[in-house]
Amino acid sequence: MATLELAKRKWARKMANAGAKWKAAVTGKTDAYVEGIRTSLGLPVGPITRGNWTTGVDDVSAADFQSAVSGKEDYWARRLAEGLAA
Repeated sequence: MATLELAKRKWARKMANAGAKWKAAVTGKTDAYVEGIRTSLGLPVGPITRGNWTTGVDDVSAADFQSAVSGKEDYWARRLAEGLAA
């Protein structure tokens, strides 16, 4: 039986090495980001937004991302529960 505690442990396990995966998945993907916004929301993405997204990705290292998510399983679980209860 799945429990919130089990889900927390799974999330923590998945996020243990997430930094490198995240960085590889977003680096050089500005065009895909822009296309996703265009197709899902039907909105154009201007050059400032495009540049901000690229700069944000470039400025965050895999280690930065990893540090930001490490040890956050309690926060993740709390936010999941809050979102589902709304």
